[in-house]
Amino acid sequence: MQHSSVSRDLGFTLAESLIVLAIVGILVAIAIPSAIAALHRAKLAQATDMVVASLQEAQREAIRSNRTCTLTLDKAAGKILGQQGCLLSGDRTLPDEIKLDYTGTGDIDYGMRGNTTDNKSILLQVKNTANYRCLTVSAPLGIIRPGSYDLTTHDCEKLQS
Repeated sequence: MQHSSVSRDLGFTLAESLIVLAIVGILVAIAIPSAIAALHRAKLAQATDMVVASLQEAQREAIRSNRTCTLTLDKAAGKILGQQGCLLSGDRTLPDEIKLDYTGTGDIDYGMRGNTTDNKSILLQVKNTANYRCLTVSAPLGIIRPGSYDLTTHDCEKLQS
């Protein structure tokens, strides 16, 4: 009768398991900041899209109904309010993590031709981070453009296209 000299390794040793666990931990620690930054960028993009859609809807409604439409940006509540039915789909609330700021008053008036009377810069920021997005509404045509935020002058500037 022959005895087989086959060793019976039925699993991993404790040392091997700890090494794999350490490597996985290091990879997770590296990936978490990137995942958080991607989440912030996504929320900022969502808020920017919401503001742009509101501005465009109010502008279209002013042209369609041949009247002045006013949007009110509420910093404290993080809301976009349409006066006298200017936002047919209803008022909008920005995500809680987004801070809203703007130049001048919080009102944006669109005339019956979709024009505006003054330039407006709108700043969106993920609270407690350095993630910013700017929008500028240019008078007299009411053109909405993305802008870049200058940290040194704290100003929104139109991006050149």
